[in-house]
Amino acid sequence: MPSSDISVKLEGFEELFRVLNQLDGPDLSDAKKQGLHAGAFVVETQAKLKAPVDTGFLRNSITVDEVTEDEAIIAPHAEYAIYPEFGTMFMTARAYLRPALLEHQDEVRSAIRTVLQDFLRGRGAAV
Repeated sequence: MPSSDISVKLEGFEELFRVLNQLDGPDLSDAKKQGLHAGAFVVETQAKLKAPVDTGFLRNSITVDEVTEDEAIIAPHAEYAIYPEFGTMFMTARAYLRPALLEHQDEVRSAIRTVLQDFLRGRGAAV
């Protein structure tokens, strides 16, 4: 059985992180969390659109579970969620979570960037 953990590192934030690293404090921590939550919401939304639907239980079980400064966890909570994602020996995979992230990376980056840029502008930083 494949692992149910999927990890992806988004790149393309070098300049934004350079400016952010010059700042510190609880406001910055909150801004990072809000940025990641905005990006995670994009993935949650797209995964729900891509999830195979019979009763709708799988689709409705997909949520953003936890967001820290460094990561966001988006997970389906249907007990059978792994089977359509990875397939089985009896069923072809109908992935919904991985494509939601991989096919929408630009939207995820944009959502994160928008929140962080708004934070920086509010602090008087040029971005």
